[in-house]
Amino acid sequence: MPISNSYIIQYLLDGTSEIPAQIHWCEKDADQIGYVALVEDVDVILEPVYSRAGSRMVLRFRHAGEEFSISEPAGGGWLGRKFSTEDERYLVGLFRGLIAAVTSQCAARRQRADENQEEIRVRISRRLLFGEARETSRRGVIAQRL
Repeated sequence: MPISNSYIIQYLLDGTSEIPAQIHWCEKDADQIGYVALVEDVDVILEPVYSRAGSRMVLRFRHAGEEFSISEPAGGGWLGRKFSTEDERYLVGLFRGLIAAVTSQCAARRQRADENQEEIRVRISRRLLFGEARETSRRGVIAQRL
C-alpha cells in the first residue's frame, strides 16, 4: 500500500514545527526561490511552480539519482477556493502549514544570525581553522610525530 501524500507532508510539518525542530530548512540561493532540507539522506525541495493559472507549491524528493514530487492541488472556482475533493482541500491546508513553519524557522534563524554576528564569526572561524575538538587533538598528535 503506497504512502499517502498527506502523510508525507504531515511528517515534514511535524518535524519542522517541533521544538527543537527535527527537520532544518535553509533558503535556496539568492537567485532561486524556495527552501531545501536533508531528511534521512533525502533532499527535500519546497519551491513555487508558475503557470498561467497562477503559482502553486511543489515538494520534490531526491535520493540516489531518483526523484518524485508532490504538487499543491490547484483550486478552482472564485479565487481558487474550491477543490475537487475533501482530500485536496486537506492537502492544501498541509502545504500552507508547512510553508508557514518553514518560513518561520528560516526567519528566526536569520534574526538570530543578525543579532549574533560576532559569536557566529568566532565559532565558524575556529571550526575552519582548528576543526572539532577531537580533530584538534588528533592533529596535535600527528604534528608531534613529524
